[in-house]
Amino acid sequence: MIQNSTIIVLVCTLLLSACGATLDQNVLVEKYTNTHSKFMPLDGNRVHYRDEGQGEVIVLLHGTASSLHTWNEWARGLSKQYRVIRMDLPGFGLTGPDQENRYEVEDDVAFVNKFLAQLKLNRVHLVGSSLGGRIAWEYSVVYPSQVKSLTLMNALGYPQTRWPPAIELAQWPLMDKIMTYISPRFLYETGLKEVYFNESQVTDAVVDRYYELSRYPGNLDAFPRRVKARLDTDADKITQISVPTLILWGREDIYFPVENALRFHQDIKNSSIYVYPDVGHLPMEEAPSSSLTDFLKFMHARVN
Repeated sequence: MIQNSTIIVLVCTLLLSACGATLDQNVLVEKYTNTHSKFMPLDGNRVHYRDEGQGEVIVLLHGTASSLHTWNEWARGLSKQYRVIRMDLPGFGLTGPDQENRYEVEDDVAFVNKFLAQLKLNRVHLVGSSLGGRIAWEYSVVYPSQVKSLTLMNALGYPQTRWPPAIELAQWPLMDKIMTYISPRFLYETGLKEVYFNESQVTDAVVDRYYELSRYPGNLDAFPRRVKARLDTDADKITQISVPTLILWGREDIYFPVENALRFHQDIKNSSIYVYPDVGHLPMEEAPSSSLTDFLKFMHARVN
């Protein structure tokens, strides 16, 4: 839990900061799309995704407050030999808020299933980071025949003893309302420096990406709804995971401790694990080369 003094400081700072107006949608789309970007109409939403490469299909799911861009280095490497698909989940990135405020894990599982069905994909290798990992393992329990392999990266799964400050604040009455209007850039920089182990990797470009995409129309309002979902429940289902599973974990993650990686490894019979020292919550961004190498070894040895 956040200390009361920290809460007071954060609240005062937020109230003294400029209002968090949304940024122009067209400007953001131009900046954060490329030639691989596509938009899919799905269930009342306009889903931003990228589809790159050829071969067996790997689907990458990002975490809370993130976007498909978190996988840039992985996608660059994987697309040389696989078909790589990643999307902005509802409430994040250029997809924007879900039009019916559907943000429970079962809603995300349904979303992924409809998304893959629209692309006419039957069986995929599913990779998820943080919230994306939570969605991925739940999907593998509900639709095991659709998942060829599962990779969990600092994933949600077990009851949380603490949350990053932005998530905890957004769960508080009144603060949830304030944060739909006020969310200054410095909070993103501060939060990312907690999430990354090596602060030098938190460049201006990285902070700008998280900050600016949070201002895509509707995303600020969606954030409190997102983090109030039942995210760290149903851990008893984890033992039901039956597909080959790889667990990748940054040892220095202060909110998703390495003990959780060991619990996943114990609870999932057909699993292997790699833990990275001096890496925080985002191994695919903080240690892209080593994490990708270990993933490719897993693919070649246990799946293909």
